[in-house]
Amino acid sequence: MDNNQFQKKSHPRQLGIPLSRWGRNLVSCCPFHAPEESSLFFYDALGFWKYRCLQCGSEGDLVDFVMRSRFNGLDDKQARSEALEFFGANNQPQEAVEMQNWKEIGGEKVKVMEAFVSYCSWAAGKSKSSEEFLNARGWTVGQAQLYGIGYYSGDPEPFYSYCMLQGIERHQVAFYLDNLEIYHEPHLTIPARNAKGVIHSIYGRSLDEESLSPYISFASGPSTIPFNIQSDIQHPIVVEGFFDALTADLAGIPGVSSILYQELTDSHLFKLKACGAESVTLLLRREDSRRTQEYRIQHYLKMAESLNLKMKSIILPKGETVDGILRKSGADKLMELINRTEEDTVHTHRRAMLLQDIRENFDAAMNCPPNESVGYSLSTFPKLTETIDGIQSGCFFVSSKPYAHKSILLSSLALDFVETNPNLKLIYVALETPRRQIFDRFVSMKTGLSILETRKQSESDEKNQAILQATKDLLNYVKNNRLEIWEDDPSFDNKELLSILKDEHKNNSNLIIMIDGIDHLKMADHKDIDDIHERRSSAMLDIYKSLDIPIFLGGDLLEDDGVLVGPRAYIRDADAIYWLEAKGGNLFLTVNSKRLGKNHLYEGSLEIDPNSARMQEQA
Repeated sequence: MDNNQFQKKSHPRQLGIPLSRWGRNLVSCCPFHAPEESSLFFYDALGFWKYRCLQCGSEGDLVDFVMRSRFNGLDDKQARSEALEFFGANNQPQEAVEMQNWKEIGGEKVKVMEAFVSYCSWAAGKSKSSEEFLNARGWTVGQAQLYGIGYYSGDPEPFYSYCMLQGIERHQVAFYLDNLEIYHEPHLTIPARNAKGVIHSIYGRSLDEESLSPYISFASGPSTIPFNIQSDIQHPIVVEGFFDALTADLAGIPGVSSILYQELTDSHLFKLKACGAESVTLLLRREDSRRTQEYRIQHYLKMAESLNLKMKSIILPKGETVDGILRKSGADKLMELINRTEEDTVHTHRRAMLLQDIRENFDAAMNCPPNESVGYSLSTFPKLTETIDGIQSGCFFVSSKPYAHKSILLSSLALDFVETNPNLKLIYVALETPRRQIFDRFVSMKTGLSILETRKQSESDEKNQAILQATKDLLNYVKNNRLEIWEDDPSFDNKELLSILKDEHKNNSNLIIMIDGIDHLKMADHKDIDDIHERRSSAMLDIYKSLDIPIFLGGDLLEDDGVLVGPRAYIRDADAIYWLEAKGGNLFLTVNSKRLGKNHLYEGSLEIDPNSARMQEQA
């Protein structure tokens, strides 16, 4: 008889064999190929326990297990009868048992979702691309199927045909899998269950590692239920990603759930507490903004305290994930990290963050060879790059005498950044110049032609071709998300600007901001500061501290007898002052800083192209 024609609701502990808890599953030695090897997993599929050996591939329900392990010498019909007698079963058909189960815990919705999970699980065994994706993460298809992970090709028609055989109408699929028709690209499918094992959502993970939005949802469902949540877990571990939680479970760590890259909420914590949690351990990826992450964790700690939950927070080293640590070092290494971490209080949290920062700061310094620049290099300013060890994180004020030269210097630096550093993104905020003029300036600087020549067709085909190529380069920078040019927006305030830039930084860690015309920026949130320049400067400083990236501010800076005199707020807040001065037909660039060890960091002569006005160091 086919294995799927009958199932009996039962539990592996009724089998009378040694079982060990392994994540949310149970594990035992496999009697079918190697009695000494613990490779036989029992997993719960909507109340019906099934088994699968990850070595020999044996699988089925518990009735099948008893048939094979106890009554293997009988024919199938008699062996099944004996197995059912072992469980004390009657001959109630599977259809009635399963329909009753659906009615009890979710009705049609559960039926449709279980059908989709079953179909995609079957398809995963036939898909080479999903197998390759899983193998690259250290998973086999058999391991993935323990958790209901499957494969969806993007074509719904074969699934609709499958549903017809299960007695499921097309309109039921459309109602409960309401996003199925939207996504036509191949995805892994990952069922999300509540603590009782009932599916409430089905997520998809793109097989394209370069996808900007790798995760989707095929079925709308609650977002506040932690993924892989389990009951009767006193000390759950909360991670961020799907595979962080699944790999931890596969490694045998119980109670690992995921917040699916969302903010941790009091609803997440409340549901964990309802499942028996007394303390919660957070394993979080390192964010680029250390300051922002520290404030966020302090907020999480207050939420946990309000629910009488103890909390540990662990920030993983930069670039590390729970999934990666487990595959590289194993479960014992991760549990050692968790066990040696103190429970959080405001004091211990700050101390732990500080200790980790100090260690990472040292590791970063020691991992950079002496002949490499720490910061971004500039090909047309090689001496400057060498002297200051590249452009590093900081707030840099750029000014000049005559004043108009500071915009030309900023534009020259901007082009150099984009041309020299292929992984960098630059946002140029032009507060005193229309954006189209910035386009013209960049095209002029790339071609060596004057701005007037770039604005109309030339009699020279060579010049027209140069303008075309420079324009294509500019288009490619924008298309590849490497360059943006913003105009002044009177509605900008520092909170809105900071929010936009935070999103940009989240997607582009190699980000540089240039703001030209800082004295025209409309910002005044610090109303307790009387001087407008100081208010603007404080706003820029807030942005710099939150992002910790290079920020160049172009504005007015005066010199009197060799002394920088104003506006003083800029001098106080800037990490370095870039001062460009024309004397006797020559250009001199000076970089001054009291924060970086000495006042005069760099002094050099620049040359300016007579046509395009592009600046570079003199050879």
